[in-house]
Amino acid sequence: MTEYFGVTEALLLLAAIALGVGGAALIGYSTRLKRAEMEARLALVRVSLPAAIDRAETDNGVRLVRIQGSAVFNLEQREIARRLAGLGVSEERAGYVYLLIRMTVVFGLGALVLVMLPHFHAFAASRPLTLLTAFAAGIAGWFVPQLLLGHFIKAHVETVVSGLPDALELLVICVEAGLSLEDGISRIVKELRRSYPALAEELALTSADLKILPSRDQAFANLAARIDAPSVRSVSTTLAQTMRYGTPLAQALRMVASEMRNDSLIAMENRANRLPALLTVPMMLFIMPTIFLIVVGPAVLRVLDTLAK
Repeated sequence: MTEYFGVTEALLLLAAIALGVGGAALIGYSTRLKRAEMEARLALVRVSLPAAIDRAETDNGVRLVRIQGSAVFNLEQREIARRLAGLGVSEERAGYVYLLIRMTVVFGLGALVLVMLPHFHAFAASRPLTLLTAFAAGIAGWFVPQLLLGHFIKAHVETVVSGLPDALELLVICVEAGLSLEDGISRIVKELRRSYPALAEELALTSADLKILPSRDQAFANLAARIDAPSVRSVSTTLAQTMRYGTPLAQALRMVASEMRNDSLIAMENRANRLPALLTVPMMLFIMPTIFLIVVGPAVLRVLDTLAK
């Protein structure tokens, strides 16, 4: 006989989901309390200057996002904190909120599959198949937020890299006008706040590092670690070597900006050169049949008419 999930089973399933989510939130909250207590004890015996920049309004109006007390920048954690900051979630709770979101997606997809699949004939008579499908949907739901997060990280890096040549040219103007490197970066952050907000955020954090860290090389290395892109690493290396050996800063920045624009132009040319190969399949599927129909169609109709007579 065909079996369906009734209202009682659906309510029990929703109650189980609510209990699971509540238990996960309670465990995360208790873990957070223990971690805060441990960090308070460690703060009594050590001083961490980079951790002083948590999330604050700078003079340029850019909000800084950094992983607390971490010298190694985790791109995923920073992107989670950046995305959840718009919802009013602090950096300390961003990880737990993200875990709660993933668990909600897992249980939500699993519950949706359990409720919907028994109404299909192929799954109505086989409850093990339904449970297996729900389990597979839950596993897929665990990775969906991760895939979206990777997409957001890639988009953030591309946005920063696209605005870097303009930022370097503005920095060249500031340096040639007599400003120091720190003052020049602070100045261009104000100019880039509306056109390139992601780049302005990273440069504002670099400006704060230059003022706090004892080594400028470390500040530029942090920038390269936050934005894992070859062009950013090249800029960071050039700035570090310029400040270390005393070479002309404006000339080095102008050269790096020119190289980045050339690389961007070469990348655009490569994409344009790939277009003919990419258009081959759509042409064969959509354009060629139409051409054959127009050219060969009348002849085929005449032949059919002749054979019919």
